[in-house]
Amino acid sequence: MRARFFSFSSFAILLSILPAPSFAAAAEKPNIVVILVDDMGFSDIGCYGGEIKTPNLDKLASGGVRFTQFHNTARCCPTRAALMTGLYPHEAGVGHMTEEHVDANGKVLPGYSGRLNDKCVTIAEVLKEAGYFTAMTGKWHLGQNHGVTPTGRGFDRALNAASGGFYFDDSASTEVFLNGKSLGRTNDPLPKHWYSTDLWTDYGLKFVDEARAAKKPFFLYVAHNAPHFPLQAPAEDIARWRGKYKIGWDALRQARYERQIQMGLIDKSWPLSPRLDVVPSWDSLTPAQQDRYDNIMAIYAAVVEHMDKAVGTLVEGLKERGVLDNTLILFMSDNGGNYESGVPGRLEGANPGDAHSTVYVGQCWATLNNTPFVRYKHFTDEGGIATPLIAHWPKEIASARNGKLEPQPGHVVDIMATCIDVGGAKYPKTFNGKDITPLEGVSLRPAFAGKPLNRANPIFWEHEGNRAVLDGDYKLVALSDKPWRLYNVVKDRTEQHDLAGEAPERAKALAAKWDAYAARANVLPLGGWRAAEPNGGKKDRNFSKETHFALKQGDHLDRAHAPAIAGKAITVTAKFEASEQQGVIVAQGGSSRGYSLYLQDGKLNFLVRELGETATISTREAISGPHTAIARLEADGKMSLVLDGKSIGTAKAPGLIGAMPVDGLEVGADKAGQVGAYGADNEYHGKIESVVVELGKANEGTPNR
Repeated sequence: MRARFFSFSSFAILLSILPAPSFAAAAEKPNIVVILVDDMGFSDIGCYGGEIKTPNLDKLASGGVRFTQFHNTARCCPTRAALMTGLYPHEAGVGHMTEEHVDANGKVLPGYSGRLNDKCVTIAEVLKEAGYFTAMTGKWHLGQNHGVTPTGRGFDRALNAASGGFYFDDSASTEVFLNGKSLGRTNDPLPKHWYSTDLWTDYGLKFVDEARAAKKPFFLYVAHNAPHFPLQAPAEDIARWRGKYKIGWDALRQARYERQIQMGLIDKSWPLSPRLDVVPSWDSLTPAQQDRYDNIMAIYAAVVEHMDKAVGTLVEGLKERGVLDNTLILFMSDNGGNYESGVPGRLEGANPGDAHSTVYVGQCWATLNNTPFVRYKHFTDEGGIATPLIAHWPKEIASARNGKLEPQPGHVVDIMATCIDVGGAKYPKTFNGKDITPLEGVSLRPAFAGKPLNRANPIFWEHEGNRAVLDGDYKLVALSDKPWRLYNVVKDRTEQHDLAGEAPERAKALAAKWDAYAARANVLPLGGWRAAEPNGGKKDRNFSKETHFALKQGDHLDRAHAPAIAGKAITVTAKFEASEQQGVIVAQGGSSRGYSLYLQDGKLNFLVRELGETATISTREAISGPHTAIARLEADGKMSLVLDGKSIGTAKAPGLIGAMPVDGLEVGADKAGQVGAYGADNEYHGKIESVVVELGKANEGTPNR
């Protein structure tokens, strides 16, 4: 007995001097919260120059570090893929959205599979191996339509939307999933009435409580659908902002720009990028138009303000639980402000902003969202890819760094590497028996302390043919099918002085680096996102096979029955009576791509739009009486307009229509997403005798999509 007692005592003494058991070590690991918002511009929140009241985010910024040159991928799904995996989106299989695209032989294109592939790992999968409790709430959008769910990719708990598109329990497309199981709208354990921004936060804290009960550090990913369309918010939130935006986007943009300079976010030598030509000046609008636009932006501001309130609820919940000090919080947006729906934006429904309405912020207000930069979501100019990044971690970020600005460039591919560093995890070479693509990003942790990141490689982008590479002080960027432009982003972050002609060798060298990236990272074939879908891609192969359409006033053809114009030469012949000053004779497409023949101020216009870029031919003078107009878009991109046998002019289009527009064709109006900048009141009240649309041969290599 004595010997046995001695042995037990010795063991107890030995335990007392050994390192603490793994569960105690795990408890000391930092918690990590990643907050991603949807379609929010660089300048919308207060601490990045915005007038929208965001006191909770401002408080995080004052107690942490703001990055001034952080980037996303220009679009929602690709950003989520890059953030979750630490890879460029094409490497993870999500180079575009969540449709699967195949080559001519029916083989899935690796960069465009529409879901996370088995050559990547998620932050949740990596941190779970390091002892973390992993949870997410909000918008997933990484292939749930293909069976790729949060719980299938490493999350212990998930309350999520497959792809967003709703705010209220009774919104049109509402469906919520708990741990992979559909709860519909309000099935148990959901409350009977809820607002998504609050629901994601409340469940995030529930999952934190589960992690604490399990005595594990937690990784919580909160992916808000705010402020993505259809913009919806409680009526009382909207009312607080109504009327405040009648100052207009021009004055507000200037005010944001000046605040950004005062804050040190931007250099005073960088000029404010001018409005694109298609965006009208605020003073040119009628009072009724200004009131409509004010309503749109009031709803947007309400959505952002409510999101900030939810951030405050989350932070206060972490504080009440005693875990805030040792929790790293990272806040960012998935892309720049969204110009979809074009100049008019959308304000539809009996009570705009409620669960049954459809509101898009539109191109004019997106120009404000992205102050001081140019362009929008979809594009790799700074307006499309610049995002706030706030890092808050009281235990690690020294108080001397509180409120500081960090100018080193970063990208969402860096979030995985940062979480691995902070969580003491290891990025695997293989996972579930599959080889894993090497990590692309670098840890941002040194930058929290103001130390260099020592990034070895350039940062790359590609989305819908828009492309860019950032290497040191220089950025090379191009629109789809357009030449490269070169900027020194230290001297010219707003991309106003193209250096490509002055430094052709530098541009050539950066282009070569981009080509090498595209070849290795599944970006090729460029335009793979337009390729066919498997099993016929039902929604695409049902397009009309006709090449000749004889139409009359009032005709409307939906997408399936409209001319299949992707990659085609187009000829439009219209016979009409010009008895009105305004109105659309015929239009097909919407705010992203399409064509329109219309009268504005009595002048006849032929406009072609491709990915937001436009070209227009117009008569010099107003016209009246009966006319025959022939508008052509030829296979080489040349546009022409002939009126009564006389040439009005020619122009170079931004390109052929690259994919089948979502919106259909209308004769006598353009009531869906507008192709041109003529506003929603565009019905043609004069007589249209006939419209004939004829299609030429498809441009080789441009799929009909």
